[in-house]
Amino acid sequence: MGTTRRSFIVATASAGLVAAPAAVRAQAGFPDKPIKVMVPTVAGGAAEQCLRAVAEPMRQALGQPLVFEYLTGGTGNIALQRAAQSPPDGYTLALPSAANSSNLAARPRQAFDIVGEMRPVGKIGVAAMMLTVSPALNVKTTEELIRYAKANPGKLSYASIGYGSSQHLVAEMFAAAAGIDMVHVPYRGEAAAALDMAGGRIHVAFLAGAKPLVETGKIQALATTNAENWPSMPTVPPLSQTGLPGFVYNGWNGLVAPKATPDPIVARLSAALAGALKEPKVRSDLRMIGFEPGAGTPDELGEQLRSDIANFRKIIAERNLKFPD
Repeated sequence: MGTTRRSFIVATASAGLVAAPAAVRAQAGFPDKPIKVMVPTVAGGAAEQCLRAVAEPMRQALGQPLVFEYLTGGTGNIALQRAAQSPPDGYTLALPSAANSSNLAARPRQAFDIVGEMRPVGKIGVAAMMLTVSPALNVKTTEELIRYAKANPGKLSYASIGYGSSQHLVAEMFAAAAGIDMVHVPYRGEAAAALDMAGGRIHVAFLAGAKPLVETGKIQALATTNAENWPSMPTVPPLSQTGLPGFVYNGWNGLVAPKATPDPIVARLSAALAGALKEPKVRSDLRMIGFEPGAGTPDELGEQLRSDIANFRKIIAERNLKFPD
């Protein structure tokens, strides 16, 4: 009996010694195939444009391409869930944004737990949301918009990328601060919302990727949610300077991996992202669509997630907001 037990222990220990170097070798050779990124919005959205800006320099650093897979719906929950259920080997990532932290704050029981089930790789871009309106509304300033809304209660509609999204919560913050009523219309992404706003089918939206549409005149920018004038749109005033003092919020997007992804793999991915974000062309490309480059580090994104969730929970409680399942 003793001999059999000792043999089992030795065999088990030997198997462990064999498995450990194999795992180390796999990590050392990472990546040796394309890396899939689950994108929770339709093609052309602001977050996807940011990912495209870093994709080529990350390919050069990693030696493998990033392959985009689009899984819309559920305010990003579907894409994040798919990534979380994938093997934690670094070959499946997801592209979350503030929509995902706000959704977790709004629906803690139904939403995907981005903090508990994923680990940060790094933040790609930071954006001040823009308060934008349809040109058909024919208002040029925040003050004009507020006056119009008060004179026409309940007639203004505003877009978001879903119930409980950051666009939804920021718009509710604005309505409360301005003392106006607006009708919420959820969309599957910013691109679709902006298209309807350009066509006059929706009136108002807080958008993170509005710069190209504003510059071409398809939609009108009234203000930003940044504390100071946003570098990418310096002529657009902050809301805090247009009669709503203290109104500040910044959006973001980044990369996350399944929770059990090994540290060396996360470090490899983060280093590739951080390196890409230092390149002048990438920084220029991000600023062209209205984003400032992130640092591309896990710590930066982790702190953003914690801060977002705490702030959104406070807003929801103060406004007593309710969300459909």
